[in-house]
Amino acid sequence: MLASYDPYVYSHWPVLNGMGAPTLDCTGNVGRFVFYIETKAPGEVPTPRQWITINRMRRSGATVFVLDGDAIVMAEFAEWIRERAELAMEEETMYE
Repeated sequence: MLASYDPYVYSHWPVLNGMGAPTLDCTGNVGRFVFYIETKAPGEVPTPRQWITINRMRRSGATVFVLDGDAIVMAEFAEWIRERAELAMEEETMYE
């Protein structure tokens, strides 16, 4: 889904090995808007350590999505991405 908004969306899905500071499954941006994603199997929730990271990110003003395949959450995520991609496209044309 993110690739359909290229080049306005960047995402990075690191492979973590337990070293360094914890992070979530994906770090990305849509234009100037930063987002983070934690993916879970249906019905699963983030671990306590992941909640600490999620809360730190949200306190800093970041948008964080926990995606577990729930259709409502996925639709909200898709709408968030679409709206910001449209803004990024508009902003790009302002400076041409």
